[in-house]
Amino acid sequence: SSGINAEYGVAAVRDLTVGFDSNYADKKPRLPVCPGSHMITFSFENGCIATLRTSGTEPKIKYYTEIVRGPGALESEEELRMELGEVVDAIVKELLQPEKFGLKPRPS
Repeated sequence: SSGINAEYGVAAVRDLTVGFDSNYADKKPRLPVCPGSHMITFSFENGCIATLRTSGTEPKIKYYTEIVRGPGALESEEELRMELGEVVDAIVKELLQPEKFGLKPRPS
């Protein structure tokens, strides 16, 4: 098996557009639901969290990512940055599919 779920393990999904949160038994989010928000958060088993949302004023998709480790984590900051970068690359490739949908990264 391949793909982002096989590689990193999706632990939870929260979709504030439709009002779904797999973190809770009742599957209802504790944050406000907004049908126009188009905001989905993925939590991965390795501690990565990625929130994807559409811009309300521009034709773009934004994403915010972080990686969380507890006190005493053995990885260096550089190792964590590399791991987070790998997850971001997988998210862009598999979920956003820029080639298929003609998406372009912002200019550097």
